[in-house]
Amino acid sequence: MAVTVPVGDARVAAVRAALEPFGWQSFTAELVCRRAVAAMDGGQAFPRPRGPRNGRGPQHELAEVLVEVLRACRWRSLTVDGLSRLLVGAAEIWRHERAWFDIRLGLLLDGIG
Repeated sequence: MAVTVPVGDARVAAVRAALEPFGWQSFTAELVCRRAVAAMDGGQAFPRPRGPRNGRGPQHELAEVLVEVLRACRWRSLTVDGLSRLLVGAAEIWRHERAWFDIRLGLLLDGIG
């Protein structure tokens, strides 16, 4: 699934603002992702998943997913804008997949699926 992040997306700007003033290339992938998730959150509540969370909130789950995305590429060679767009796009894919998972799980739990 490919997601096109629109030019001027506020989440990209927020992630860029959270990383740009710092030497983010020297950060760990975990730190970059935690900062990105916090910036994308922007005070909005994440949807509450229906399934078991094992004590982890959706922000923590998203940060873990984004770490795996960064581990699969040479993210330190990207520009801060390119990194921000990559993280926002990956987060959008995760949100879509999580929403469909929650829908399917809900149908199964309700005895419809």
